Amino acid sequence: MAEPTVYPKTASCICGGLAVTVTAPPQMVHACSCLDCQRSTGSAFSYSGFFAEDAVTVSGEVRSYRRTTDAGRWQEMDFCPVCGGCVFYRLQVLPKIIGVSIGCFADPGFGKPEKLFWASRRPHWFDVPAAVEPVETQ
Repeated sequence: MAEPTVYPKTASCICGGLAVTVTAPPQMVHACSCLDCQRSTGSAFSYSGFFAEDAVTVSGEVRSYRRTTDAGRWQEMDFCPVCGGCVFYRLQVLPKIIGVSIGCFADPGFGKPEKLFWASRRPHWFDVPAAVEPVETQ
């Protein structure tokens, strides 16, 4: 299914205490199989959209955790202090961009990822779809 063109869209954590509203489509949709994304999501990869910072409004209480990625740059994970859901994040390498976890939109209309970062770290059973570009770093 193609991505709907209706904006704004709101993404939230499971308890609804933290939400982000976006007023424009993502500049890119991607997945990442780095070990940190696997650990933070509890899944084989993360699935996120990159949005221009000025198109994102945050509401609710936020707790942040900054870490160094496998590529050696910082990533700031922003999550709900009540339920722990990571709704959005920021990357040192992408100033003025906010990454939003696509699953937090609860909208199956978002398109497939354009790229899979750290493709070599994906589980052996996961075949990268032909339309998704595998990238070995981030």
